[in-house]
Formats: sequence, C-alpha cells, structure tokens
Amino acid sequence: MEEFIQRIGILDYTQAVIELWNSVFLLIMIFSLFLGKYAVKEGGSRIHIPLTNEIITFYCAIFLYNLFDVGCALGSGDTSRSGIILKSVSELGYFFVGAFQTLFFLQLIKNEIAKKNGMKKLAYAVTGVQLLQIPCLALLFTTPFNKLLYYFDEDNRYHRGELYNVWYYTTIVSFLFIIVVAVINRKKIDSFLKKAAVTASVIPLVAFIFNFVYTGVSFNNISASVTALILYIMYEKYKAEVTLQAAMDLEETKRRLAESDLALEQSKNETLMAQIQPHFINNSLMAIRSQCVNYPEVYESITNFSLYLRSNFEALGNTQKISFDREMASIEAYLSLEQQNFGDRLNVEYDIESDDFFIPPLTVQPLVENAVRHGIATRESGGTVWIRTRRKKDTIIIEVQDEGFGESNITPQQKARKGIGIGNVRARLRSMNNAELDITPSKNGTTATIIFRERGIMENGDDIN
Repeated sequence: MEEFIQRIGILDYTQAVIELWNSVFLLIMIFSLFLGKYAVKEGGSRIHIPLTNEIITFYCAIFLYNLFDVGCALGSGDTSRSGIILKSVSELGYFFVGAFQTLFFLQLIKNEIAKKNGMKKLAYAVTGVQLLQIPCLALLFTTPFNKLLYYFDEDNRYHRGELYNVWYYTTIVSFLFIIVVAVINRKKIDSFLKKAAVTASVIPLVAFIFNFVYTGVSFNNISASVTALILYIMYEKYKAEVTLQAAMDLEETKRRLAESDLALEQSKNETLMAQIQPHFINNSLMAIRSQCVNYPEVYESITNFSLYLRSNFEALGNTQKISFDREMASIEAYLSLEQQNFGDRLNVEYDIESDDFFIPPLTVQPLVENAVRHGIATRESGGTVWIRTRRKKDTIIIEVQDEGFGESNITPQQKARKGIGIGNVRARLRSMNNAELDITPSKNGTTATIIFRERGIMENGDDIN
C-alpha cells in the first residue's frame, strides 16, 4: 500500500478515496431519484416531476466522471501493460464524459428555454455552440495517435498537449454561454431550472479555471460532486412544491366538478319544480288540513308534511345558504312524521350548543333521514337518533348519530339510495370549499360528522356555487 501511495502521490490517493465515496453517494441519490420520478397523489394516480430524467442523466455522468478520474489516478506511474491500458482508457473516458456534460447542458438549454418559448434564433445559437464540440471530440479521439490534447511520459504520467487550450477555451465559452442565456431568460423559465442551470454552470466553470492554473488537485470532480449535492437538495424542495401544487389543483378541479354537478342538479330541480307546481300542492294540503280540525293527530301530520314538502321544494331551487334553524325546522317536521310511523321505536335527542350559522339547504336533513331509514329501521327494538352541534375553535361541528347496525344489515338497494343522499351532501359541502363530511360506521351505529370552518358560514345569502 505504501508503494502504491508513493507511486500515485498522497494527493491523488486521497482524492481517489473521496471520489469513490462520492460515487457511492451518487448511486444512492440516483436510486432515490429513480424511485421518486413519480410522486403518488390522492386516488393512486401519479404526478410527473419535471427534469427528473435530466438530473438522473447528469448524476450518471458524474458517476462515470469520478470513476474515470479514479482510474487515471490508479494507472498513473504504472508502466505495466495493464497500467498503460487503464491510464489510456480512463483519460479518454474522463475527457469524453466532460464533453458529454457540456453538450448535455447545452441541449437542456435548447429544449427547456429555446424550444419551449419558440425562440428559433436562440436554438440556432445553442446548436452553433454545440457544433464547437466537434473539433474538440475529433481532437480527443485522435490524441492517442498525435498526442495533441494530452500525452503520457515514459512513467505513464499525464501531461497537457499542444492543443489543450482549444479544449479548455471551448469549454469555458460553452459554460459562459449557458450562464448568460439562463440569466437573460430568467423570467421565461421556472425558478428551479434557473437555479439549476446557474448552479451547474458557475461551480464547474470556476473549478475549470482553477484546474487550469493548478493541476495537483482535480477541482473538476470536486465541483461536480458539490454541484450534484446542491442540485439534489434543490430538486427535493422542487418536488415537494410540484406535489403540493398538484394536490391544490386536484382539489380545485374537484370543487369545480362539484359546482358543475350541483348546477346541473339545480337545473333539473327547477325543471321539476315547474312541472309539479308546489304552490298548488301546498294549497291543496292546507285545504285538506282545514277539514281535519276535529282530528288533532291528522291535523298535526298534515301540518308537518306540508312544512316538510315546502322546505324541500324551496331547497331544490335554492342556491343560497339558509339558517341552521330553518334546516332544523324541516328536520323536526320530518322526524315528527317518522315518530308517528315508528311510535316508541324512534327516540330523538337534541344537543344544540350553537345554531347561529348558515349552511347549504338539504345538508343535514339527508343525514337524519339516513339515520332513521338505514339505522333505526334495521332494529326491531328501534333506537335513538342524536343531533348535536358545537363550536370548537374556528369550526362548527354537526353530528348525526344512530343506533343502527352500520352497513352490515342493509340491502344493496338501500345502500345505493344511502350513497346517493350522502353523495349529494358531499357535493354541496365541496362547493363551499370550507367544509367536509365524515361518515364513521361501527357495529353500534353510524356517526355522520359535518365540519364547517368559520370562514363564510356566518353570512347569509351567499351563493353555494
């Protein structure tokens, strides 16, 4: 080992060890990026993270760049046949990967700035700079024969050739071009690409200049590894932003779909209302009720039924919020009718701590109807329905709970009808953008919980669309 270190030098040995460790970290980052190419979002669909493939390609290039540099260090001073082959192949690969990185960044600028913004002149300019790499590559692949770019002495050690400056200044011009284009067009590209382009150009450019002055340490590889780490941190932050924005866009899409569905439902309801003439039905019920004054139970039933119908008719064509008291009046009328049907089998308990707020019509009532029809009705002995409201910090919480069997004892047809009612409630709540519905079934019954955030629920007359 001492002979090996003495042959290649302590600086090259130290840098080779560091670059090997850097390569291990690069493999970890490549694996992480490959797994994170798509971020899973709600519903199991996936969000594509832009520029992931480009960064993985760049990391793979740096990985090879480091390995070739390590090969150069290991072959340095070794005059055996294997040492000469290792040194020759590694040096050729090292320069080739360096040229690839330059061409790769130029192509990225062309694709992400010039082509996406329809800048044909810039695309031609980038192509022109890319064409400058052709003489350099020709110089590289003829160097084993003419030694113009670099050569090895009798001890198999690297030296710059007569035309090395051609390679050097071409690379300098290319990276300066990338920086200038990124800065000039900074308003036309997103912040991540702008930062990535500048970072991946400035740091290697500075290192390349240092390497020209001092050849004892490979600043190029150090800068490449540092750039990779910085880009990884920037990418993870960018991925989080893209994922968050996608989630927000998804919620906005759901809200607009809910508004569209609700508008369609209201349009159908208005057509239905025009056909069934609710005023005629209500007036007819009032006329029948007047004939039942001597029959208190019938009189009360017709009164409750009339109130229930009138409330539902008004709600069908209503696009504005109503007071919770008004919703409760319709619910109480409905429960009075059901109590006449169920008798002692139906018990209702109220725990109303707060009622000074407004909600979309037919928001709570369908939940109460589900609690009776699919909860209490499934038990021979009946049970209790609880209706509760409470204010907690900046939210209003409404709960409807029953003592049924959850969903274990209802038919598929009942489950379908129940789903329609809950679906309509969710659509109305989603259109508000500040409310949510949670259904919690258990073997002892079901609890439906509506949570309203204070913003917007205290104002009357707001359109729920």
